[in-house]
Formats: sequence, structure tokens, C-alpha cells
Amino acid sequence: MKKIITGLIVLLFALPVFSQLNAEQAAIRKVFFDFLGFYKKNEAKFNSFKLYKGKGKDNNPPYQIQWKEVEKYFTYLRGSVPYVGEAYIKAEQLHFKQSDSSFKQYPDEELPAGFDYDRWAGGQESIEYTYKWYTSSKNKYKVTITGNTAMLKIGSGSGKDIFWSNVPFAKENGKWKMADNIYPADDGN
Repeated sequence: MKKIITGLIVLLFALPVFSQLNAEQAAIRKVFFDFLGFYKKNEAKFNSFKLYKGKGKDNNPPYQIQWKEVEKYFTYLRGSVPYVGEAYIKAEQLHFKQSDSSFKQYPDEELPAGFDYDRWAGGQESIEYTYKWYTSSKNKYKVTITGNTAMLKIGSGSGKDIFWSNVPFAKENGKWKMADNIYPADDGN
């Protein structure tokens, strides 16, 4: 009898690991997958915005944010990218302000802080690679919904070597939208 009870307790605690996402959680994951597919098809357009430039010879440091170009980018997001909303744009504004501040604080820095990786897919690899990485059937997906915000957590790898990434979401006008880009999880899951 003790073995049965112990087995049931272990099963009870293991169920969340093996459980499927509910419909709303799956919809949030789908928004991210759809964004990645959209980005994959439109990568050239995303990268066409010259969000920063170097004031030095051959576009070298010191760098500065190109605020007029940033506004064009935001117009593009609002009009053409249905997977992101105003929360996403606010997060991007904050990232650009942080980068601009870093550019001013470290004018000789060779790498443009905040632009030394793929901003939208969250890595230094091509979207072809990151798309496969984030959408792998071997991944673990967790979605935590709190009111009008949610966090999609993507676990890649196996055993003790699972690497977690987070994608925040916000519900805007009744639809889930990405509220920021994908980033490595700080807490390990």
C-alpha cells in the first residue's frame, strides 16, 4: 500500500511537467511561433531599419540611436506585425534608451550594446537556426498567466542541461501579443 501511495504522490507532482498547455496557454505559444515564422519571412525588412549608427569613420564608434528611424520601425510594427503591441513597443523604447545611454557612457566600445545579437530571435545564430531551436518538439513549454500578462518559458535541452528562455506577453484589445523579445531566463527556468 505504501508503494501505491508513494507512486501516486510522485505522479501527482510529475503531472505538471507532462501536462499539455490549456487552450489559452497554447494560443500564447502559437503567437510566438507565428511571430518567428513571420520574422523568418520578413527578416530583411526587420533588418532594414538602421536603428543606430556610428559617428566615427566607416560607421565606427561612437554609436548613437537613430530616433527618426526608430519611429519608422515602430510604425512598421504597428501596421505590419500583428504579434506585437504597445507593450512591446514600450519595451523596445526602453531597450533603445538603455543602448543610447551605454553608447554615451562607453563611446569607444567596439560592439553596439543591445545590437550585438539578433534582437528579435534572441541569439547570435540565424533565424533558420533559432526557429528550429525554439519550436523543437523536444522543448518544454510553460505558460504562466496573471491577469492580462503572461510569460512563455521555453526549455531547450535535456536533463540538467536545460536552457530556459522567456517571452513576456500582454493582452491588448482581447488578444495576446508579445510584450518584449525573447531572452534567457535569469532564474534558470
